[in-house]
Amino acid sequence: MFSVISVFFPSVLAFTLAGQVPAPSPAAGKPAKPAATAKPSATAKPAVPAKPAPAAPASPADAVAAKVQAFYDQTKDFSAEFIQSYTRVALSKTSESRGTVKVLKPGMMRWDYASPEPKHFIADGKQLYVYDPEDQHVTIDPNFQISDQGSSLSFLWGQGKLTNEFTIAMGPLKEANVTILELTPKKDATYTKLTLTVEPSGQVTESVLHETSGNTNRFRFQNVKTNGGLTPAAFQFTPPPGAEVQIIRR
Repeated sequence: MFSVISVFFPSVLAFTLAGQVPAPSPAAGKPAKPAATAKPSATAKPAVPAKPAPAAPASPADAVAAKVQAFYDQTKDFSAEFIQSYTRVALSKTSESRGTVKVLKPGMMRWDYASPEPKHFIADGKQLYVYDPEDQHVTIDPNFQISDQGSSLSFLWGQGKLTNEFTIAMGPLKEANVTILELTPKKDATYTKLTLTVEPSGQVTESVLHETSGNTNRFRFQNVKTNGGLTPAAFQFTPPPGAEVQIIRR
């Protein structure tokens, strides 16, 4: 239902040093001669270090993507209500689900679906639990790693680099005070495009995954809270008594 693409922006700082040339080593068996001292010249001017060429300005799309990355890089935890709309084009049918999502770095997440029926996806940093209360069934994946996944919700985890994964362009504006980013994956994927609705702060309020089949998977986030002090206790899960437990072996 969801997975994650790494999107961490490492910071890179480059320096250019000018006018520094190492002195040659003295010839073997001969004492080194003292360097001659040049007489000052009336017309000589002090050397001025060369200025580095100015960096090319970022495109508007790259600038917005950098805001998204910066926002989620400084986000240690995240919680929100979500509305998921999945459209199957072949059936001309859209199904809607609602629930809450919580994320705590590193590697913890929890998706609690409330409607149309309850279901829970919980990653405690070591393994993934999928709990279906109606069927009283728990699936455990002991080798689950968020970083191994790929998804429309990657920005929540703050790993990797958007510009490495996507070709980024501005999308059509649909309302004031937000920006639409269209991200096309550079590598083979199960989707053709990811669209993000971004607030001026860099926070994403909606993501739409366009699958190769033509289906779309839309998430809208409401009542978002960041750095609210979530603890690992919120991501612990114990299968309830009487539930059937299946462990995925790989």
